[in-house]
Amino acid sequence: MIGHILNKIQKQGHYTMRDEIKSGKEVIDEFFAEIMNIEGVDKKTVEKLTSLYSEGKLTDTNIQNVMEQLLQEELDTTEEKDGKD
Repeated sequence: MIGHILNKIQKQGHYTMRDEIKSGKEVIDEFFAEIMNIEGVDKKTVEKLTSLYSEGKLTDTNIQNVMEQLLQEELDTTEEKDGKD
């Protein structure tokens, strides 16, 4: 009886809470699929983090290493620009 009522509600365009619950993996997958669409996001950072995630290597240590690498690249670029002025 309850199942029949829930199905009827669903067909009318109303969704039950059960239909809206996503797994943790689904939420994270969706986040990484949409992260590039966030206004003002640093593309290089997102590319690195997305790459780590897709490779199954999204760990604290790897994130820290990538952030340090990106920081060093930015510092090197800044120093090059300052040296040319």
